[in-house]
Amino acid sequence: MFKLFSIKSGTKKKNVPVEKSADKSQIHLTRKRQIIYGSLIIIGVFFATAGLRVLIGDVVEDAAARNEYDELRAYSPNMSVLPGESYDDETGQTADDDPVDSEVANENETIRALSFDELIDINGDFIGWINIGSVVDYPIVRGRDNNRYINTTFTGNRNSAGTIFMDYRNTDDFDEYVSILYGHLTRDGTMFSSLRHYLNPDYIRNNPDINITTRDGVNLTYKVFAAKITDAWDIAYSLSFFENDPADDVFPNVPGNAERFLLLSTCTGSPDDDERILVYAAISG
Repeated sequence: MFKLFSIKSGTKKKNVPVEKSADKSQIHLTRKRQIIYGSLIIIGVFFATAGLRVLIGDVVEDAAARNEYDELRAYSPNMSVLPGESYDDETGQTADDDPVDSEVANENETIRALSFDELIDINGDFIGWINIGSVVDYPIVRGRDNNRYINTTFTGNRNSAGTIFMDYRNTDDFDEYVSILYGHLTRDGTMFSSLRHYLNPDYIRNNPDINITTRDGVNLTYKVFAAKITDAWDIAYSLSFFENDPADDVFPNVPGNAERFLLLSTCTGSPDDDERILVYAAISG
C-alpha cells in the first residue's frame, strides 16, 4: 500500500510542476499586460494634463492681450467716448449732457490728439492708429526689425498676439508709395483675423475703408480694392518692385487714380507657415 501510495504521490508530483509552470506563465503575461495598460494610462494622463495646461495657458494669454488692447482703445481716435466719460446705451450719447456742441467736440478732438502723446510715452515705437469698422481698432508700431513685435504686445508683454506693426523698411509717416502693416490671425479672432473676410469680393464692396491716423494726427483713408492668398515671397513684399514694374503688374485690379498703397498682411492659419493673406488698399487722387 505504501508503494502504491508512493507511486500515486510521485505521479502527482510530476503533474504539479507542469501546472505551476503554466500558472506562472499566465501570471507573468497578466502582469505584463497590467504594466502596459498602466503605462498607457499614465502616458494618456500626462498628455491630457499637458494639453489642458496648454489650453488654459492659451485662454489666459488671449484674455491678457484682449484686456491690454481694450484698455488702450480708450486712446483710439475712433472712440465716441473719451476716457473718464460715461456712455448711455439707450440714447447712444455721453451721459453727462445732451448732444455735444461743436466747441466741445473740437475740444474732445484736441484731447484725443494729446492722448497720442501718452501712447508715445508708453511706447516710443508708436506711429499711429488703424481702424477698420468695428473689427480692427489698434495702435501701430514700427520696430527696429520685423521680429520685434511678432510676440510682444504694445506695452512690452510677451504674448503671441503681438502688435500691429509697420515694415521696418518703411518710414513712419505713411508717405511712401507702398506701406506694409503686419498682424496675426489669432485664435480668438482679434488683431488681423478679420482680413480673411476680404477674400470675398462682396465684403470688399461693403467694407472698403481703412482709416489710419498718424502719430502727428494726420487722417488717411485707404480704399480696399483686392485681396488674395499668397506666400511670404510675393513681390509686393519687396517694396522695390515699383522701380522696375508698374503697380498694374504687381497688384490685382489697381484703381486708375491710385497714388499710394497700403498692404495688410496676415497668415492664413493653415499648416503652411509661408502662406499669407494680403489685402491691397489705395489712396486715390
